[in-house]
Amino acid sequence: MKQNMFKNLMSPVQIKTMQVKNRIVFPPMNTNLSSEDGCVTPQMEEYYVRRAKGGAGLIILEAAGIAPDTRNHPRQPMICDRKYTASWARLVERLHRYGAKVSVELVHYGSEASIPPRVSPSGISKYKDEPGRILSVEEIRRIQEQFAAAALYAKQAGMDAITLHGCHGYLIAEFLSPVFNQRKDEYGGDFTNRCRFLLEIIDKCRKVLGPKFPIMVRYSADEFVEGGRDLEESVTLAKVLEKNGVDAIDLSASQPSAYLMTTPPYCLPQAKGMLVPYSESVRRAVDIPVFTAIGIRDPEYAEQIIAEGRADLIALGRPQLADPDYACKVQSGRPETIRHCLSCEYCLDTLDDDRQICCAVNPETGREIEFSGRNATCSGRPSERTGLNEGAGVKRVVVAGGGPAGLEAARAAALKGHEVILFEKRPQLGGTLNAAKVPPHKEMIGRLIDWYCRELAELGVEVRLGTEAAEEMVDGLKPDVLFLACGSHYIKRIKGSDLTNVISAYDALTDPDSVGENVVIVGGGASGAEAAEYFSGQLVEVVCHGAESLGGKLKFEARERPGAAPGHKITVVEMLDSICSDMDVFCKETVLYTLEKNGVRLCPSCRVEEITDTEVRIFNLKVEKEEVLKADTVILAGGLKPNGQEAFSGKSYRVVRIGDAAQAGKIKDAVYSAYVQADLI
Repeated sequence: MKQNMFKNLMSPVQIKTMQVKNRIVFPPMNTNLSSEDGCVTPQMEEYYVRRAKGGAGLIILEAAGIAPDTRNHPRQPMICDRKYTASWARLVERLHRYGAKVSVELVHYGSEASIPPRVSPSGISKYKDEPGRILSVEEIRRIQEQFAAAALYAKQAGMDAITLHGCHGYLIAEFLSPVFNQRKDEYGGDFTNRCRFLLEIIDKCRKVLGPKFPIMVRYSADEFVEGGRDLEESVTLAKVLEKNGVDAIDLSASQPSAYLMTTPPYCLPQAKGMLVPYSESVRRAVDIPVFTAIGIRDPEYAEQIIAEGRADLIALGRPQLADPDYACKVQSGRPETIRHCLSCEYCLDTLDDDRQICCAVNPETGREIEFSGRNATCSGRPSERTGLNEGAGVKRVVVAGGGPAGLEAARAAALKGHEVILFEKRPQLGGTLNAAKVPPHKEMIGRLIDWYCRELAELGVEVRLGTEAAEEMVDGLKPDVLFLACGSHYIKRIKGSDLTNVISAYDALTDPDSVGENVVIVGGGASGAEAAEYFSGQLVEVVCHGAESLGGKLKFEARERPGAAPGHKITVVEMLDSICSDMDVFCKETVLYTLEKNGVRLCPSCRVEEITDTEVRIFNLKVEKEEVLKADTVILAGGLKPNGQEAFSGKSYRVVRIGDAAQAGKIKDAVYSAYVQADLI
């Protein structure tokens, strides 16, 4: 049976007195879902309950502040007073109903607190202008007592364990780090002294928790910064922690300047299983369970890690944002039904903007209370039909377009029990996703298409490929609702843009043989940059080694890609003064370095004046100078306008525009707009 494929991953594991039903962990990630005074909200509750319903064996609740004056963002949950216990207890009780064990991550943010006051071991931080006040010994001991008090509150709330947050440049991590900790007293200097702060916290927690309550420590196996802790010291630290009564080691990585290493984006090819070599080394050195994480997507790979003894538990964060039923689908032997994370970093971008946690492919993430967990299932099959809105009957829903918006609208409407017919003029579903999956490291988008195809088939959606949704045909079906998901097109305002050598990014990526030797890409956003990397031949791939120093630039290495052949001569032209302006800072830095090393010429602050059969004339806005570029092919990758704006007007049935047909955007925009509109039927 397929279930047996994952017998190791789905087997129980013992952490002191706590037995976890499987090896899948939902790790701590900030959500911005708590109340402003730090209590668990109903929204936060439903978010975690949804992952427990999905089968995660252990849920480690997000970092909770152990002192009133340590908050990293306005909606930081707190566990520093008895008044918080009741809301935590209510959450824990609900998680226990689904067989999940529960820990909470206890944190003091130290110099990394985005909300002052900041404190630090020795006044060293990435915030060079405000590194944080140096802690006195008296203050150190008071903070240690605050950790112990928080641990007791956690136990009183019904938690099964606590996790001490010792990574990512926060206070415990700062004391452990040879980079952050330059103290000259008993809490700094050599390895033994740098460990003292944490070991005394563990001792104080053990005294209030008793001998049987599990204490886990999460720390960075590698700080990925010059002079920071490396693997050798991390192995030694694991031995010391085990000797001092720690019951499990939860490995993470990095400090803030190298945060790219903790949640690597799609553009880093080395990200898969980044910490597995570290967890393997630590596990050989200790007899307590060891967690691994980062870049693990496929359950087959997770099973292999456990089977080979390279780790005892697998932390799957972003994968369970994308599909909270990940564990259930593995348990039922249907891993092919998992909706996979794209590593697009949208979840992180929202948190950086102080918005609540979101996911590009799962519109319910962070909004579970709003949508009532409509996708809750442990079958591995499409979610049980959620039922119709009160007073509504089964409606006939027609979807025009099989791109991301159309696919999501069809799925969501079918889940509610409506009859759904989807038209796609091309011979395959996916729309623009078929082009988006082509650039390097974007293969997960292809798996998203496959997931939608499988969902629609099992939900009974009628799909008509190679058929355009003509008005007469749609009218004949007598729909109650028509979703127009017919996408958008590039605006051809430039003189010469109607010539035959001018094609869209979609056409270029889906028919690469049509692209000539000298290529000018008009538009330097994400789509233009990714097309540039693809057509450059990808002679090199980029590896990131972390940060040069605290607050310093990332260190990249360009490695020759075996078997790569020289590609096209690529120039990217962008009117804005920045290429990749629609990417987050880490992705942007990575992609720009990659383009440079692959010989792509970048022309920001340039306007295209005219296109001919062989050339492109551009005007540099900064130096006010014209230049002529050779161009066999011109690829349009910017400036979109919705299709079919005049179509289907004045109909008796409801017509709803979604995705790019309403407003050009990204996958996340298409999926969310479609889901919300389908939910209103």
